Amino acid sequence: MGRANLCGAIMPVLVMIGLVLFGSVVAWSHEGGTTIIPSSLTVKTGSDLEVKVNGLVGTQTATFRLTGMTGKYELGEFPISSDDFTQTLKIPADLTPGSYRLTVEGGDRSAKVVITID
Repeated sequence: MGRANLCGAIMPVLVMIGLVLFGSVVAWSHEGGTTIIPSSLTVKTGSDLEVKVNGLVGTQTATFRLTGMTGKYELGEFPISSDDFTQTLKIPADLTPGSYRLTVEGGDRSAKVVITID
């Protein structure tokens, strides 16, 4: 196994260990360091989820969506007044439980993180 393949195989294990030991939230970033950090990686249908977004530069609105095996769910477009902000999102009550990619987009920047809906 090559070095790159070994790193690719080990990284997910290290991330999971970090989540178990430290309760950390993993945020993915795109387009110049934009991040999205939910208050929890597991959320119940019909409940609120607070997310922190950093580095959404050059836009006045942020659009949030969930994407899963059963489709895409728009959570809304919200006005923002700074590049770093916190937004409370309402998780739809009729979502099928499972893993979903939570995405934020604004201007030419975006970030995403995988969360679990119970």
